[in-house]
Amino acid sequence: MNTNRIRYHVGMNEIGLDPEYRIECLADLDGARTWLTADIENTAEDAEDDTEFDALLCKLAQTPDAEIVGEHRVDAYVFWVRAVEDCGCPCDCAETNRADECDGVHNREAAPEPQLTEPDAQGRSTFEFDGDTYAVFNTSGKALEGYWAVTKVPADGPIRPSRDYLGAGLATREGAFARAVEQLRPTRLITFLPRVYRSITDDEELREAGEYPTTDRDGWVCAWSTEGYAVVFEDRVERGIVWPTTPVAASVNGADGRSHDLDGEWRFVETAALAIRAHVLDARA
Repeated sequence: MNTNRIRYHVGMNEIGLDPEYRIECLADLDGARTWLTADIENTAEDAEDDTEFDALLCKLAQTPDAEIVGEHRVDAYVFWVRAVEDCGCPCDCAETNRADECDGVHNREAAPEPQLTEPDAQGRSTFEFDGDTYAVFNTSGKALEGYWAVTKVPADGPIRPSRDYLGAGLATREGAFARAVEQLRPTRLITFLPRVYRSITDDEELREAGEYPTTDRDGWVCAWSTEGYAVVFEDRVERGIVWPTTPVAASVNGADGRSHDLDGEWRFVETAALAIRAHVLDARA
């Protein structure tokens, strides 16, 4: 594994509650230790008795870097360091006009975790992901297990057809939400173009061609063939193919110019595409 793609999310919260303060996304464990220590020290200042906090700080000072990953509980708080691969947290360079100087290592605020709203009168809940709104609803019109679905709420225009739902026929509202977030995370690192479907109105030549996808975009892009498979590109160069079978399968283009099956099984095309990206980047490390 290429550890250059591992970042560390550091934060704290009262036990049982969501984080109230900033969560930091850092490139290395030394930086994670510094942020973790500051969180503990700042919280200890407001405690009536800081004995337990001092004990934790002393313990951490003797703890190897690799062992600070995890949760550290004291009093009514939990302080934590989470190792995250390809987290996709937004880079602040674009906002500070430092994009040309960024080496991908600087610290930034971690992207907020999506939160599911309480259901409305129709039983529909929503959540935000990178500026878009998604709805979790029950296709039966009632809160019945096995009928939960997730779809993107369009800013304008019609709601997407059911074939474009992120999930359908799912057991619970919370399970549908968790599944959708897992499927959406790769979109922070790869641009997924709309799926292409064959139509009976297509002319015969197009139907027989199977239209192999291309892209004119730089960066990581996943585009669909009318044959039903997806091709992953990096800077317009094909890197691998994803087949939406059950489970999803993937292959990657090797240095020898041949296609090789990628070990693993995935639930989503998106996570398989991310695995292709990871394989390509790891091979360069």
